[in-house]
Amino acid sequence: MTNCHCGTSSPSVAEALATLSAAAPELSELELPLDQALGRVLARTIHAPRAYPPFNRAMMDGYAACLAEVIHGRELLIRGGSRAGPTMPEPLPPGQCVPIATGAPLPPGADVVLRREIVTVSAGKLRATTQVKRWADCEGVGAISMPGATVLSAGIRLKPGHLSLAARHGLATLPVRTPPRVAVMVIGDELTSPGQPCEPGGIHDSNSILLETTLVRFGVDVIGPSGPIADHLPTIEAEVRQRFSSADLVLLAGGSSVGVRDFGRTILRRLGTPLFEGVSMRPGRPTSASRSLDGTILMSLPGRPAALLSALHGVVRPLLDEMMNGGVSPPRITARLVQSLESASIDRFLPIQLDSCEGTWWARSESIDPEQADALAMIPASMSLEAGACIAVLLIN
Repeated sequence: MTNCHCGTSSPSVAEALATLSAAAPELSELELPLDQALGRVLARTIHAPRAYPPFNRAMMDGYAACLAEVIHGRELLIRGGSRAGPTMPEPLPPGQCVPIATGAPLPPGADVVLRREIVTVSAGKLRATTQVKRWADCEGVGAISMPGATVLSAGIRLKPGHLSLAARHGLATLPVRTPPRVAVMVIGDELTSPGQPCEPGGIHDSNSILLETTLVRFGVDVIGPSGPIADHLPTIEAEVRQRFSSADLVLLAGGSSVGVRDFGRTILRRLGTPLFEGVSMRPGRPTSASRSLDGTILMSLPGRPAALLSALHGVVRPLLDEMMNGGVSPPRITARLVQSLESASIDRFLPIQLDSCEGTWWARSESIDPEQADALAMIPASMSLEAGACIAVLLIN
């Protein structure tokens, strides 16, 4: 059961996220072969099924020997050899050493690898010319991981190195989250699809491509957009109903406020139980959400680019991160403000551009085109900041 913040003061960003987290639909998981798991979010923590490496092994080419015999300056008879392969070598007899290749298992009884450059070889015998320590150029059983150790943590977005690590531990598949299915609809009589001539007073739709490409970067399955939808309540409702059955999350961009032809909140009330109407944030305050009977989340987002960007990264992105059990959270850095900021009564997400100077990131928020912002500066309510103050920055590009 979720707490609805409707008809009361708008919830803070943190309160809105907590409400969405409680209402978010639970995604299923599936087992994918490693070559199909790249970029997916790991559903469960993976533990090592056995020690790695599973045997003592050489980390350099050289000769495997027993240190107790090497330190007394004895000549060792060179016999046989050990290379990487499916079988274990025979135990090392006293007074002998064996040539060994990098990665090959040490013969039982050997506890050091003598590099070729620190030995002299004559007439089939070897003598060390430099003192070495036990286990020099060797790696012991379980040096990298012991049985049960964490190999991969739940919530990571799988990269090639993660998949290689899984393969190293003998895993052929990994459990991953099913990507959320997100339907995108952009609303506005004034909008025309790119490539088409605008009506007088109209503008081209840039929100569809912003939403679609950003969501693809988040790793979700995007449904639509199918072009701008007119400010006509029956049309909008029909489009939303059509997408409900195939979506976990429906995003409406535009028509989110309380004007005569703003139908976002009406749609939310008709098709679901409202979760909140408005969020105490700037820009992006009209952001609202409801939940349908089948668990689909429906959100009404502002259409103005700066406000849409703020809502997308400040509210939608954390929701998707919750649904996917991680993997969507943006990287955060600390930067210093170029100019001072007065306090405000609500949380702020300011589009900023970043510049690096002598190892320090500097954030500029004046006259920034939202679509060209590098990041969003997160300024808590009631906080004023002087120029040079450190702020938390959410990287978005």
